[in-house]
Amino acid sequence: MLRLYNHNIWGNFAAEQKLGNRNKLIKKLIFEGSPDFCCFQECNPTSSRRDDPIEELILETYAEAPTEAGKNNFTPVFYNKERFKVVFSDWIRYSGLNDLDSKSITRAVFEEKASGKRVAVFSTHFWWQVGQEHTLQRLENVKQLKAAAEEVIKEFGVPVIISGDLNNGLGAPHDTRPYEKLMKEGFTDIRHTAEITTDSHTCHGYPTLNEKDEYVNGPEPFFTLDYIMTYGEKALRPLKFEVLTSKDALNSSDHCPLIGEFEF
Repeated sequence: MLRLYNHNIWGNFAAEQKLGNRNKLIKKLIFEGSPDFCCFQECNPTSSRRDDPIEELILETYAEAPTEAGKNNFTPVFYNKERFKVVFSDWIRYSGLNDLDSKSITRAVFEEKASGKRVAVFSTHFWWQVGQEHTLQRLENVKQLKAAAEEVIKEFGVPVIISGDLNNGLGAPHDTRPYEKLMKEGFTDIRHTAEITTDSHTCHGYPTLNEKDEYVNGPEPFFTLDYIMTYGEKALRPLKFEVLTSKDALNSSDHCPLIGEFEF
């Protein structure tokens, strides 16, 4: 079985705000679930990688798939370094509208050391603003993501798992055409195909920082922006899709962590 953790970790925030204890909460959530892969969005070098750097907190078990973006990669993929090795990895900045080069794709192909089986894992973040111009930009993101997946399949012949914040979905103010385009282009949302799944939304209001520099009162999610998908004829069979809504999960970010489990 493969287990993937995806999380927009809210690293893109105003200079006067604090990271507080949120990376420590994320570390706790990860080690409680023991995923094979961790995909992040908003892994900002001036926040999430600076104060209690997330890559250092999880270093005991997880290594980052290397890319030319280095510490400026807002959409990294981490992997269990005992179980897997990296065959290929790179980073693609989405063309067009972007902010801090944070809207991007990290692609990585991994090989299980024990069996030699391979799988590709992508972490991605689409453009975020609302309106016709911005919907068109997300539609361009779809095209670039599809092309990136096709390249990896052609080169390595592997199943592809894609996870991330696509900035459109049920209950959100964004136009849902980009999500609908993904479905038409052959992507599969495992929320609808996993043997065990949930109807929980993925995004909510911000938790608040108390006098102890701890985040509290994260509300329940009420709209969806985040997904785990598969692509390609060799797509893995999804066993489980889960949205974490524990107290720690709700206080760690304005996005809930996602869990995907697959037959490998």
